[in-house]
Amino acid sequence: MHGILSRAMQRHCFVGFSAVSFFIIGVGIVLPAWIAFGVGGSNLLGLVLLASSLASFVLAPLSGYLVDRYSRHTLTASGQLIRAVGLLMLAPVQVLPDALSRPILLLSAILGAFGYALLAGAMSGMLQSLIPETERMGFNMRLSFFNQAGLALGTGVAGYAINRLGSTTAAALFACVAASVLPLLGSLTGNTNGSRPVKGFNPLSASREALTYLLNEPESLSASVTVGLAFAVIQITNLLLPGFVVHALGGGSRLFGTLEMTAAAAGMAALAVAGVQAVARKMARATRTVLAGAAGSLIVLSCVTNPLVAIVLYAVAGMLWNLSRAAANGHLLTVVDSKLIGRVQAFTTLLTGGVGALIFLLPTLLPNATEAELYMACGVTILLATALLGLWTRRGRPGRSRTAMH
Repeated sequence: MHGILSRAMQRHCFVGFSAVSFFIIGVGIVLPAWIAFGVGGSNLLGLVLLASSLASFVLAPLSGYLVDRYSRHTLTASGQLIRAVGLLMLAPVQVLPDALSRPILLLSAILGAFGYALLAGAMSGMLQSLIPETERMGFNMRLSFFNQAGLALGTGVAGYAINRLGSTTAAALFACVAASVLPLLGSLTGNTNGSRPVKGFNPLSASREALTYLLNEPESLSASVTVGLAFAVIQITNLLLPGFVVHALGGGSRLFGTLEMTAAAAGMAALAVAGVQAVARKMARATRTVLAGAAGSLIVLSCVTNPLVAIVLYAVAGMLWNLSRAAANGHLLTVVDSKLIGRVQAFTTLLTGGVGALIFLLPTLLPNATEAELYMACGVTILLATALLGLWTRRGRPGRSRTAMH
């Protein structure tokens, strides 16, 4: 009985730490952007976002190597501390001269990206050590609900704190919040160490080993690409929705906010239902089907011109987008060998970053295309990619990752 309670307590601590981590992600969306805009306008804000994206892309292989090489407890704590330091660096920015404030903003963005990359891989490895394979999909669905709640709360609280306390105090406060949850990691036990030292094991050889693993394990490669495609759906709608609201629906900021709020609420409701173990088992067998539904929602949305219809459809789309992302992550954690989870997560980060860069360039590459046309094109592309993934997985031999974990 004591062991059962202990395991339950560990899961609660893991969920609590993860939710606060996503709360800090929400803060990281609002606070640096507001400070950067105040210091240097849209140009500086663009540079800060670019620095964060490039850092994620460049540092992903290093973070994957570290996660699979060293203690995941230590790297989770390190990632959280790095993000806390990145937030704390924002505190004096608005009172410093431009010659100092701009480099500090860029360095803060780089630290935030590196800290998140370490957390993503290390926490995936910890989850695999805490949760049996058969329970991971359901647990990840429930975890995604709390993560989404933490993210939403972080964006709202950050805006309120900036308004009431000022950006300097808010940055120091949120840095303290990020560091304050580190004691929760002390209650987590289990085999959370990376692989044993091997002669010649370095970031380059580690990345080569992970690539070979993915090429030889069709299901694992499919799972990692599915994660990238699921995030691509979110990136597409984040990019195109404001223009679609104005040009296709004839609305303004009120309609835009309503659509985003509806999608978020519906998505959280869907995650709550999907967290039920019986539903999660079905989701495990239907990950690509849900992703295809999410891509199909982009196609249907491209044809809508009535705001009320758009609100209803966007609620359904929000469910599919959140479910596809959570199911893709859950499937990845189920099929990938725990010894390589850090590097596989790094691969998905590279894929997501590359696809995201292409998506964000679409309005520049296709300046004459409307948002509705881009929704249609992206939806069709993701549908085709999902179908090809299904063919690749079926024609490949069964992955060895499952046997490696037993």
